Amino acid sequence: MSASSTDQAETLALGTKLEDDFVAPLTAVRGALEILRDYPDIGATERLRFVTTALRSCQQLERAVHDLADAVYGAAQAESPATPIADSTDGYNARIHPDPVAEIMELDFSDLVFANSDIVYEVFDAIEAEIGRSDRKWYFLINMTGCTVWPEAWVSFAHRGKRVSVNFGLETVRYSTADEAGYDSDNSTHPSRESAMEFIEACKEQRSRP
Repeated sequence: MSASSTDQAETLALGTKLEDDFVAPLTAVRGALEILRDYPDIGATERLRFVTTALRSCQQLERAVHDLADAVYGAAQAESPATPIADSTDGYNARIHPDPVAEIMELDFSDLVFANSDIVYEVFDAIEAEIGRSDRKWYFLINMTGCTVWPEAWVSFAHRGKRVSVNFGLETVRYSTADEAGYDSDNSTHPSRESAMEFIEACKEQRSRP
């Protein structure tokens, strides 16, 4: 086979993989959402069918992103094998600091690397286990200084974080003291722990008003 034919075959194979991994599930998600938008009175059974289709396609996209990120970051990891990826499972508990009197649960994500979904699940499983022992809602104070979330972990990180905030949070407040661009460039993230604590106290005061 000539070099040109080989290149064409590889291009075709890549196009097919992109179609299967990204275009097809994205099309399915968009189609399902457009139907749910355009037909608000659709029956419960049909609604569940389209929601299930969208969620299944999201899972396919998440796997594709994971595989792509593995390929992109694999070489970098091989060059720096000593780079810490995350704590041990037991070590995550040391990053969770509940204060029942203040109603604040501090989560220390500083210098933590969420390299994949497995790490996200382990961290948030530990957080939810601690929440379960308290059987109450919390103000979550999260130290994001130096925290890194790799692309293949973003979907899981956003999903689990949202679930914790909605189900168990009175307010979720983040801060980062890092100088480099990152979470500290997000306007919703405070530049210091003191600033974040002031915001929580303001939230408490507002909630206490009749």
